[in-house]
Amino acid sequence: MRRVPAAAVPAFAAVAGSVSVFAPGTMKAHIAYLIGFAAVVAAAWLGLRNISGPSKGAYRLVCAALSVWLTGDILYDILDKVAGPLGDVSASDVLWLSGYPLLVTGLVKMVRLRAPGRQRDGMLDAAAMTTVVAWLFWQFLILPAAESQDLSLGMFVGAAYPFGDVMLFAATAILVFAPGSTRGPARYLVTALTLTLIGDISISLLPILFPDLSRSGQADRFDGLLLLANSFLAAAVVHRDADKVAEPEDTQAQQRLHPVRVVFLGIALVVLPTVTGLHSFGTLVSRASLLISIAMLTSFILVRFVFVVREQERIKAALAHQAEHDQLTGLANRAALRAELELELFRASGFGPVIYYMDLNGFKQINDRYGHAAGDLILVEFARRLTTTIRPADTAARLGGDEFVVLATGIDDDAGARGLAQRLRELAEEPIQWNGETLHFGVSVGLAAWGPLDRPNADALVAVADAAMYSEKVARKEALAALVETVDH
Repeated sequence: MRRVPAAAVPAFAAVAGSVSVFAPGTMKAHIAYLIGFAAVVAAAWLGLRNISGPSKGAYRLVCAALSVWLTGDILYDILDKVAGPLGDVSASDVLWLSGYPLLVTGLVKMVRLRAPGRQRDGMLDAAAMTTVVAWLFWQFLILPAAESQDLSLGMFVGAAYPFGDVMLFAATAILVFAPGSTRGPARYLVTALTLTLIGDISISLLPILFPDLSRSGQADRFDGLLLLANSFLAAAVVHRDADKVAEPEDTQAQQRLHPVRVVFLGIALVVLPTVTGLHSFGTLVSRASLLISIAMLTSFILVRFVFVVREQERIKAALAHQAEHDQLTGLANRAALRAELELELFRASGFGPVIYYMDLNGFKQINDRYGHAAGDLILVEFARRLTTTIRPADTAARLGGDEFVVLATGIDDDAGARGLAQRLRELAEEPIQWNGETLHFGVSVGLAAWGPLDRPNADALVAVADAAMYSEKVARKEALAALVETVDH
């Protein structure tokens, strides 16, 4: 099914929501909002049909959140027509509030897919920021409203919305802090959550800061902003790279401490003592000195913290590289190949992935005649040729000795697989010069594809490719023996 361009969804929502901005509180603004919201939800569900990877379940929850919010709007209009003006609490509140946990659950599920077993640091950082935000919501939104009225259902429902915003903030922080790609649909998700928070907070603060504007219906202007926020959620679903939101980043990027995290942690460290101090000291000078002292202390701590973390990152990255790469050639080692193959098999569909098992011909003779230095040169040069031939998404590995493996993805049929095998054989056609000697060698290649083999596991797939390589090597030796015998006769 043809995809709706992701950028078209927020563009349409911006047009529909602009009516609320320029004509707030009017019937035409409300109708434009409902039509725009319905189109956004429909686009999201249509986009979901194009997603087939493991992230589909997470996106389904995002679509469900949009649907219950739209249903809440429609139900509110129906109840208003049937029963007259509604009070502070209605059945629609149940739907509107239920959208928050649905959306947060979907986002957390995405994070678990793209960073399995590695969410601890991101969750801790998000918890630190969420604690501060939750306290600010309690102190400046929930508590003042609760103190100005008696305990009632309306008070609890009103307090539930800021709590839902805290949940959204936590989901945003987890999505930003967790390892994984931040491109494409992830940017749409973060933008949507940010706009939702701005809109909800603005609507909550408007009655407190500007009572007259609130009574005149000016809060309806924010309907366009919330519609735009929801459209970015739908845009993430219809994005052509929607499945990639669950893909991890490269290992080095996952291990680095992003500067944004340091800034956010610094804010979390500053907010509580700052707000408390500003409420505790009466003079301007005492407040200013407190602010300056807290800012200086926080800066010193964070700078020291960054230096320590950077050094640990450097050591950890060096050790991780050694653990996953062959020391001579720089290619992936057996453990790294297996991990990558397991991941590809988890996401496999159709023909691939394809394993190419290679063994160099004549390598032992070169090693015996010219020494290990010449043999190492052969291995290093062949590894270089491998890396310049395969695509960036493929993985080249050295298993040991003169045995190499290539894990190729994106190959759709047998012809494509055999075409790459032939290119790999051609890598050994050009001899190598060493100390005035010309070193000739060859390579035997065996391949095995996941699809035609009835979905084998990693060990079975490698074993089939190894057996195919050995058969080719035996056939080559037999052909050479037959040729020698023919020449002798």
